[in-house]
Amino acid sequence: MSGQLTTIITDHSHRQPGKRKLALIRLGVMASFLFLWPLALVFRSRFRRATGFDALDARVREIWLTSPIDAVALLRSTFEQLLVRDVLTKLRPVEIEPFGTFEGRDLLSVQRFLYDSEIALGQLEQALAVAAAMPGNLDVFLLQQVDCLIALGRREEAIALLERNLDADGWRGTLRRRLRELGGRHLRALN
Repeated sequence: MSGQLTTIITDHSHRQPGKRKLALIRLGVMASFLFLWPLALVFRSRFRRATGFDALDARVREIWLTSPIDAVALLRSTFEQLLVRDVLTKLRPVEIEPFGTFEGRDLLSVQRFLYDSEIALGQLEQALAVAAAMPGNLDVFLLQQVDCLIALGRREEAIALLERNLDADGWRGTLRRRLRELGGRHLRALN
């Protein structure tokens, strides 16, 4: 787990960190685990409370059994409310009835749930819109858009999207790798 966290921490650096720097970051992550783990065990029941996302998740799964379209509509409505209220950048919880309080990290969970649900229903245009609606140009959302564009038969648009956003690529090169797979125009510059 410490290796994965180290990769996440350094992922958006344009240059791959040296082995020594990665080792120091990994040691810091492990030290913080060792220090915080006993505290987490003592206080875990006090801090874990049901969130708005937990209630939404339960309700959507219940509705999905009888009407997947209605379940996705509920997810979409909640997602749009979270975007309008700018829960991600304001860093303040938002109350959405009847589910409760949502925080910035809940927007990411709602987005992923909605995206996966749209894909499950074969609604690729809607899934593309969900991925494109997220603020910023994180590689996760860009790759979701690329997957939808490819599935829709719009390969050239997928390549253009990747080429426009190469500056968002981290040292692991997930966007460059995907561009190579698709045969983008800038392959010589990437090699």
